[in-house]
Amino acid sequence: MDPETNIQCVENRPFNDHRYFLDDQKLKNLGWSERTIWEEGLKKTIAWYTKNPEWWGDVAGSLLPHPRMLMMPGSRHFESEDGKVPSVSNTPRMIVPTSKSFISPIKPSFKFLIYGRTGWIGGILGQLCEKHGIPFEYGRGRLENRASLMADIQNIKPTHVFSAAGVTGRPNVDWCESHKTETIRTNVVGTLTLADVCRQHELLMMNFATGCIFEYDAAHPQGSGIGFKEEDKPNFIGSFYSKTKAMVEELLREYDNVCTLRVQMPISSDLNNPRNFITKISRYNKVVNIPNSMTILDELLPISIEMAKRNLRGIWNFTNPGAVSHNEILEMYKTYIDPNFQWTNFTLEEQAKVIVAPRSNNEMDASKLKKEFPELLPIKESLIKYVFEPNKRT
Repeated sequence: MDPETNIQCVENRPFNDHRYFLDDQKLKNLGWSERTIWEEGLKKTIAWYTKNPEWWGDVAGSLLPHPRMLMMPGSRHFESEDGKVPSVSNTPRMIVPTSKSFISPIKPSFKFLIYGRTGWIGGILGQLCEKHGIPFEYGRGRLENRASLMADIQNIKPTHVFSAAGVTGRPNVDWCESHKTETIRTNVVGTLTLADVCRQHELLMMNFATGCIFEYDAAHPQGSGIGFKEEDKPNFIGSFYSKTKAMVEELLREYDNVCTLRVQMPISSDLNNPRNFITKISRYNKVVNIPNSMTILDELLPISIEMAKRNLRGIWNFTNPGAVSHNEILEMYKTYIDPNFQWTNFTLEEQAKVIVAPRSNNEMDASKLKKEFPELLPIKESLIKYVFEPNKRT
């Protein structure tokens, strides 16, 4: 038989076909000496792996001639058919060609580590995880404390990390103007530290950021329907809060393990929550009347969980499509909630006299999110479905 014509060679398989000896002279120079002969060590190694077969996970792909490597950042646990989650190493999983004898890949499981337990969005995320049976834990470490973040990850062993922690100020962002170092510590240092720790552990970080880093300009006129896109650079630095958020977003662009969600004027069906944009403006003595993009949390927070499952990354305008004005929202409030409700408008110039820092007003282009999630409702429809209809007074 001619081996040149009868033997078909394949390319070396990653980490399988390159075998070679290493020079151990440096170890010997340090005083190390071989106490276990190679054959005995091999037997002990085989015995250990025989008793711990789950250590490497699914290695069926290494037995095929053309396996494909797929790095799955953060996916370090895979659920078995009996529901147990075996512990596996950081070794990349093998995606192999389908064959009749091949056992289907084990379904991945999820475990979320959430920062922002006492916050509005962080609290809702925990409720959603409980509702959908997703294992999760809240982080105990402070964002600016790297060691505490690493301890959380090592103890909890998450597949994904959600960052809903940050400083927005109480009762509003004006607080940040007189507490600049505290704002920097959490919004900049803390967020960057968490992103870096997650990258070190090959974890996807879902980062709840803000859209309050833009303001209407000549290229994006108010009422034009031309919204700011994900690649646009921030143009609003009127408040120190927005300045820190714009700064950290720009730096996070360099982290390929981060999914940044630009939340804008968040609204939920809980009309008693003081952080709710509707609750805020319904309690103001006077309100401006400017259209803005907004985020309906009841619709979008479940989407953020799905985005994590889909391993989506980069910057996303995390708002419902379109814009809605203060007056349009308050008209809905009057129609659905309180027919006797009254309000008074004032101008931006008049508003400037009663606040410390200017406020951001803008429309963001949500077409990227809409393309990924076609079921996403326009802002006014979402307001009615998720906020006003459930709270309608009869």
